[in-house]
Formats: sequence, C-alpha cells, structure tokens
Amino acid sequence: MTAESNDTHSVDTDTDADHDHIDTDATGTAELAEPEAALNRLIQLDIVVENDDGTLATTTEYEDIRRIYHDTYMDAPRERVITTITDIFDVEESDAITRLEEDIVSRADIISYLAIDSYTDRALDPATHAMMVEVVKRIDPESPVPDAITELTDESYDSFITEHSDALVTVWKRRCDPCRAVKSDLDTMLEAIPSDVAVAGIDGENAPSFRRKSEVSTAPAFIQYKNGEQCSVKTGRQSPDAVANMFDDV
Repeated sequence: MTAESNDTHSVDTDTDADHDHIDTDATGTAELAEPEAALNRLIQLDIVVENDDGTLATTTEYEDIRRIYHDTYMDAPRERVITTITDIFDVEESDAITRLEEDIVSRADIISYLAIDSYTDRALDPATHAMMVEVVKRIDPESPVPDAITELTDESYDSFITEHSDALVTVWKRRCDPCRAVKSDLDTMLEAIPSDVAVAGIDGENAPSFRRKSEVSTAPAFIQYKNGEQCSVKTGRQSPDAVANMFDDV
C-alpha cells in the first residue's frame, strides 16, 4: 500500500468522558419543560434536524459552536467551571461547588448550555433551555459523509468493496476543514473519476474496524480498491484530477 500525505485530521474517536445527564430540577424551573417541546424548539432553531427516516441529528453548524465550548471547558480549571455555574444558574459559589462535585451539573452540561445560548443568540425560557440541554446531549451529530455518495459503516464497507471490482472509499471527519474543502470539489471529482468506479464514503470517527483494516487514521482520505484489495491511498485535500489519476489503469 502506498500513501501520500497532505493536510489531514485524525479520525480517532473522541475521548470525551460520558456524563450523567443534567438534573433539570436543579435549575428550579426545568421540571416545567416538556422534552417534546424542547425538541421542537431545537428543530425550529436548526440545532437539530429530523432526517427522512425519522432519525435525529445535531447540525454541523451547531457542532462547530459546541466544539469551541468543548475546547474551552472540558479541561478548564475547576475554578473557572464553578464561576460559570454561578453565572448560568445565578447561585452562590458554595451551591455551584455542590452541583459540580455531586455531578448535578457536569462540564458537558455547561458546554451544551453555552453552545445553545451562543447559537440561538436570543433569550430562552430557562425551563426550555435546561430541557434543550437534556435533549440535545442524547442526539448524535450529522454524518460528515456527503449526501451525493453512498455512506458505509463498519458493517457494510466490506461487502461494498467485494461487490465492486473497482471502488473508491472516501474517509470523512466532522469539524475537519480539509474535508469541507473536498466537499466543494466533490461534483467535479465524481465527474473526473471513471464511470465504472463505485464511490462511497465512511465516517472515520465511527468506523474503528475500517480504520484498523485499512490502516488509515486521517481525513480526508481516498482509498482505491481493485477486486476487493486495497491498492493505494491518498490523504489530505486532493484535486479532482489527483483522485481520478488513481484509476488511470482501470
């Protein structure tokens, strides 16, 4: 296998710790909010989208903002987190310490709360806001794989590769600027690739089996297969012609 590197992002899975969900009664008002109403508000504000199959996903735009707060607060000093809790819930410092130590409010809760507040840029009813935090944390982000190509998973990639004598599997990642750049060239790239080459994409963060087998852990990546065997790999942003040239011998 040959590999050519360029600008890439690692696609290893995030290491965020799992947290118990926020105790919405702790805000003093959130017990009045209904989850369905909070979900509808998230959809109205384009924080969550409902797919054609009825599944839900958080939008890329919201995740971009959430990532900023994640980077700020997940490893922030304890004192800063306590100060933020006092500001959010308008409580005394001693109460904020108790909420943090007893995991009534976690860092993940703060991140979601502030991300929603920043994304909406408007005053929200406190009860609905707290329930929106509760709901949004249970919803996965949108897939980074473009709609224009077939999306593969750890369970389906092997059959896709074996079913097509010539195939290209593209690897994508959320919050990846090079991946976004590739998306802008995608239509041109698909036109440049020979018509008998099957093209699909995979979310590298959610496909550990694929990463191990392909030995590809960065995104974007372009993996050529012939008769079920991996032939060559290009990583980083590639021009449409560079990807098409992988199939010069097809």
